[in-house]
Amino acid sequence: MSPGPASFAVAPMHGPDAWRRTLEVREHFLAAADPDWLPPRSCGVRREIVLSWRRSLLSGVDAAATDLPRDEGAVPPGRLVRAAQPVFDRLADQIAGTQAWAFLADRECRLVRYVAGDPALVPLLEARGAFPGARFGEDVVGTNGLGTAVEQGRPFIVAGSEHFRAYESEATTAGALVRDPVTRRLVGLVNINCRYELTNGLLLPFVTELARSVEERLLIQRPVAEQALLDEVMRVSERSAQAAVALSEEIFIANAAALALLDGADYELLRQWARESWAGELERERTARLRLGPDRAVTARCRPLSGPAGRRAAVVILTPCAAAVTAAGLAPRSPSAERLLARLDQVSARRLPVLLRGECGTGKATLARRLHAREPDAGPLTVLDAADRTQPQREWIAQLRAALADSAGTVVLLHLDALDGALMEPAARLLASPRAQLVATLTERPELTERPELTDQFPVVLDVPPLRERAGDIPALVTEIIAELHPQPPRPRCTPEALAALGSAEWPGNIRRLRQVVTTALVHSLSGDITVGDLPEDLAGGRGRRLTGLEWHERQALITALRNAAGDREAAARELGISRATIYRKLKRHGIRPPAAQPEARRRQR
Repeated sequence: MSPGPASFAVAPMHGPDAWRRTLEVREHFLAAADPDWLPPRSCGVRREIVLSWRRSLLSGVDAAATDLPRDEGAVPPGRLVRAAQPVFDRLADQIAGTQAWAFLADRECRLVRYVAGDPALVPLLEARGAFPGARFGEDVVGTNGLGTAVEQGRPFIVAGSEHFRAYESEATTAGALVRDPVTRRLVGLVNINCRYELTNGLLLPFVTELARSVEERLLIQRPVAEQALLDEVMRVSERSAQAAVALSEEIFIANAAALALLDGADYELLRQWARESWAGELERERTARLRLGPDRAVTARCRPLSGPAGRRAAVVILTPCAAAVTAAGLAPRSPSAERLLARLDQVSARRLPVLLRGECGTGKATLARRLHAREPDAGPLTVLDAADRTQPQREWIAQLRAALADSAGTVVLLHLDALDGALMEPAARLLASPRAQLVATLTERPELTERPELTDQFPVVLDVPPLRERAGDIPALVTEIIAELHPQPPRPRCTPEALAALGSAEWPGNIRRLRQVVTTALVHSLSGDITVGDLPEDLAGGRGRRLTGLEWHERQALITALRNAAGDREAAARELGISRATIYRKLKRHGIRPPAAQPEARRRQR
């Protein structure tokens, strides 16, 4: 095997002199106990290692610790284990009789299995805690071949005293990432280790080759359903440069053109939209204009597929639109929304009085205003609220009479169900012969069935479906709400896991409740990306580990301190009475990503 690229060479970090020099620099750095102080570039230690030491210090790693923290309940990823089995069996033969050992880890840097060249190494590894679930993340054990490879996003070698913890200083560890061969997402890591004096320039290319072997087997062992979807994407990509996505409930495969259009929040949007395409009577090809963000829109063409064992899937072709969808919050996404908007267009063309009926908070008022906005030469818009008790009844009826007499205008009558009984008869007479375009909203209430004099005046009644019946609208609605709250980019986003949690909720308060949840989540996240941890407990349940009462209070205390300090971590740490390293560690544990400290906060600190 050839040594590979020059970047694999380890000569500068190998040898007794290099080991002692690196140890001295590390001890000097640790003695300073200041993450803001970095050894000079001329110190002879790789900059990647120095920065890793800094991250380790900020994460609160104890440089004198010897144990391996462990997630005992961690479930090994079966697909990775099956793909790596023959590779590690072969590796065991290759390193037999040597002072080398190798690890297979999941994407969280937790040990899945190991092989040792010398049986005498086994009790030493296990005495240290090298059992399945042992954690090697950089934030847990500091600079090492597994955790630092993840941080660097590439194969990486850590030799001897480059390790953050003194206990690992006698070893060299090299790690390489194992990525899904199609999605390129991280699925695990391969790591090979030896005693420091045996460090060799071939270690890094060797472990990289091991990782590639595991990836090849992942491709070979790809499930039939996944392979079929991959073939569909490949066929589209071979014919044209179109953006293509193939997906099912469990699988999401996108070509390079599609990945350039999408971000994490869009995956769930497409899945929800496609799910409705392959469901029941809607199992047909359909096209719609989808909004992927406040300023990005595509025309999506969805073709449902029948997978093995009756499983449903689809291929979606995405074509960027020349102009973005307006921020009306009403771009068609779910089939029910598309049908409703199509009927609204028909009503607009014929100028028929229309009653929008549905649960509270479904967006009826917004739809009513949309009907007026679609008029090519829209006249005046008059919005009257039947629930308004502050306006005298005579004035209210007079305003309604004048507005309905204007043939060029539109009258939106909100909360028809709340109209005072004394106004029933005069309002019914006016609604019977409007000259203006008339739109009313009604929240269904049983008592209205006894007084049909109002509802009978509307030849068109459209039911606005509740949000729970159009989950495909949720990702785009969330994007729009965030855009309203943060008009200027860069804007926070909602992680796919959080979107999945939002999409699975019942939403008794519909869009109104969704807006409250998103707004509150942005406050919790300090306007960073919304994660599952920022959602209410009733929504986050089942999508991630629930926080204990103590953890919840700790998280809230961190958020409050950061908000009071305008995002300044050091000021927040002082307020809480903890060290800077501790607050960095706790922020990472709770997934809190505050924005950069505001200039005025930095000035106060000075």
